Amino acid sequence: MVGLVAVVGLGLVACGNTASNIDETSWNFAGYDVGDGPVNVIGDTEPTIAFQSDQVSGSDGCNNFTGTYETDAGNKITVGPLAVTQRACEPPVMEQADVILSIVSDAFLYEKKEGEFFLRTEDAQFAKYVEP
Repeated sequence: MVGLVAVVGLGLVACGNTASNIDETSWNFAGYDVGDGPVNVIGDTEPTIAFQSDQVSGSDGCNNFTGTYETDAGNKITVGPLAVTQRACEPPVMEQADVILSIVSDAFLYEKKEGEFFLRTEDAQFAKYVEP
């Protein structure tokens, strides 16, 4: 029985370690989908996101944000609270910024694969990021 407990314990540690595969990464925003079909990044904006230790930071294309994040086994993620600058931008840029912040704040799952990174909410909205 002792051997079995040790094996299970090692399995749990391995699962926890895989969830940290976004630490020390940064990404450029490519687009989103909130249920109305994919929307690409607005041309001259450069939204980003970066993960460092337990901190997340980035830009929504108008304002900068920073806060905390935690990951869990199964690619679960919890973000926030976020501190956000309060700069005003043109209406289309503000709309994109609002969507990005909403998805980042409400993120439930993340997926990282072959140069792409996705944040997904529980209601199937997502933001897509790509390697810089």
